[in-house]
Amino acid sequence: MKKQVEKLRLARDTMQHSIDTAIRNGEAIEGVVNNWLKEVDEITELAMKVVEGEEEAKTRRSNAAACLDLKLRHHLSHKAKKIAQAIDVVLENSKFDRVSYRPAPQGIVTTRSTDYVDSNSRKSTMMRLMEALIDDKIQLIGVWGMAGVGKSTLVREVAKEAMKKQLSDEVAIAIVTQSPDLRRIQGEIAEMLGLKFDVESTVIGRAILLRQRLTGTNEKKKIHVILDDIWQNLDLEAIGIPCEECKVLLTSRNRDVLVCEMGTQKDFGLEVLLEEEAWSLFEKMAGDCVREPNLRSIATEVAKECAGLPLALVTVSKALKNKELYEWKNALQQLRKPALGGLTIMQSKIYYSVELSYKHLESVEVQDVFLLCSQLGYYINHEIFLLQYCYGLGLFDGINIIEDARNKLRTILRILKDSCLLLQSPYSSKHLRMHDVVCDAMKLIASRDHNMFVARVDGGLIEWPDANALKKCEALISFEGGDVHELKEMECPELRLFSLLGRDHALQISDNFFEGMRKLKVLDLTKMQLSSLPSSLQLLENLQTLCLDQCVLEDISLIGKLTNLAILSLHTSKISQLPREMGFLTRLRLLNLSGCSKLEVIPPNVLSSLVALEELYMGNSFVKWKAEGLNNASLAELKHLSHLTALNIHIPNANNLPKDLLFEKLQRYVIFVGDKWDWSDGQEEASPTLKLKLNTSFQLEIGKAFNN
Repeated sequence: MKKQVEKLRLARDTMQHSIDTAIRNGEAIEGVVNNWLKEVDEITELAMKVVEGEEEAKTRRSNAAACLDLKLRHHLSHKAKKIAQAIDVVLENSKFDRVSYRPAPQGIVTTRSTDYVDSNSRKSTMMRLMEALIDDKIQLIGVWGMAGVGKSTLVREVAKEAMKKQLSDEVAIAIVTQSPDLRRIQGEIAEMLGLKFDVESTVIGRAILLRQRLTGTNEKKKIHVILDDIWQNLDLEAIGIPCEECKVLLTSRNRDVLVCEMGTQKDFGLEVLLEEEAWSLFEKMAGDCVREPNLRSIATEVAKECAGLPLALVTVSKALKNKELYEWKNALQQLRKPALGGLTIMQSKIYYSVELSYKHLESVEVQDVFLLCSQLGYYINHEIFLLQYCYGLGLFDGINIIEDARNKLRTILRILKDSCLLLQSPYSSKHLRMHDVVCDAMKLIASRDHNMFVARVDGGLIEWPDANALKKCEALISFEGGDVHELKEMECPELRLFSLLGRDHALQISDNFFEGMRKLKVLDLTKMQLSSLPSSLQLLENLQTLCLDQCVLEDISLIGKLTNLAILSLHTSKISQLPREMGFLTRLRLLNLSGCSKLEVIPPNVLSSLVALEELYMGNSFVKWKAEGLNNASLAELKHLSHLTALNIHIPNANNLPKDLLFEKLQRYVIFVGDKWDWSDGQEEASPTLKLKLNTSFQLEIGKAFNN
């Protein structure tokens, strides 16, 4: 029995290790596993009582107790035999298909928003919304109101209350925005429902799966779907939302969009807060400082200038929290300025409130990052995408190491989130979002004060700023791309950032296109088909970051001329061969080849020439490391990358791995050794991961290489 108990202890420890890992990853433990642990504890306790009885029997020494002792030992032996047999069964039942599962992320629904004020006007609207949710005849409900009035906050409070009162079992929320992306919307809904899509699945295929999830549950769960910030008619069927089967709650700035285009059966208008309610929210966000006698009166006036708009109240109060009296007076003066040209008085107040928050940020670095975020749209990938831009533009003075820049960026983003200027995406830790009113206001500030422009798309064609504006322009971005098929020379002598998101069609760039933008530091051409690069590219001696993501690429040998390049990203691009000329990029610090599944050739000595490289991402990419019959890069070249701190790589054949390969500085890595590993999305920022499929003594050597 004692031997069986020891086996059971080891099995329990092993199981506990798996459980601890799952909990750290935010996963829930399967019920059968918890039951098994309980059974193990109970049977272990019984075994310990037998051991205690044995010790008691051993203490008996007198002849008078001999018979009793013999009887007790016989009884204990019988119990021990039964316990040992029971332990056999428990050990046999310890083989589970899985220990844990990832629950649907309903936390966003059950957590109260910090900027929600429990006012009478909001209570009244919430009560009527709850009544509509209960009414079986109403499936499509709308909430409308001006930007920043608190529509998103209110519907989340409604969802929380519905969950609390068991009016709904699950709630799925997706943010739509001005340019609806059906795949993203489907992904956000699926994420909250715990539904996984295949990476290659189409919008139609996702819609079928989503519809089945929303209607096909055996438990007949009540599921509510919230679609936030609708600007135009949205095809719910194309997304996979069956209106007749589940309640759908929509928000929009425009009542006509809800009533006329979406056909809501019940709609609710949301007004600004009453003066008393507005002060309650302002005081809550500003903190105890507004209760000080010398600040109270001026703070009250500042709150009044926010005109009851929750967004303005939150942004202004956060900006002025714990500030001096003169700063409050200056803020009041700014809020009382006349309206900007073309804006209503209310719009001007909103925009001024955002500008006020921007100007009160603690440093120029924080302001610059926030300004850049506003130009990149409502959704921002801050781990890779934003880092590449910030580093290339040199926003972090005195920082050259990529990892140091990443830490600086994360610190700044935390400051911006604390200031309520950036919001964490509820669906992904790697994404941030910006309230559309904040984004619109900052775009105005960026174009007016910093010569940064987001080019509009009019009728499928990009409408660039006029020639005079281009000569002053410092950043030019188009995330729509339009139907542009050719880029001709533009005179932009001050341009530092140029970004163009295409539509997967061929793009001709005139050879002299870059002649008029010699100060360019960041160049991003995404979703393009490029047969070659223009000769004028080599004139960009200041270029630090080059992104050619999701492109179809052929001859890119000209990249070798960009000897000052620090970051090169070809993420998920279709390219079969890297040029030998890339070996000249001796100052390159980050190379992202992840997702380049067509990449088959990396010439020898290219990787080993990149002696300054700090981060190398090759997940779901190149795997044909040098072997017999292949004239390709070898893994031995990685030994020359002495500065490497981040590495994502797949090595199908362990025999290609040099035994003396050591990575002394690795901090973040995802390394797969062996064939047929599943490389999922988002591994770039994963925790240190080493997965092995080995049948040789290489396992020991690999352990030495990555033991840090």
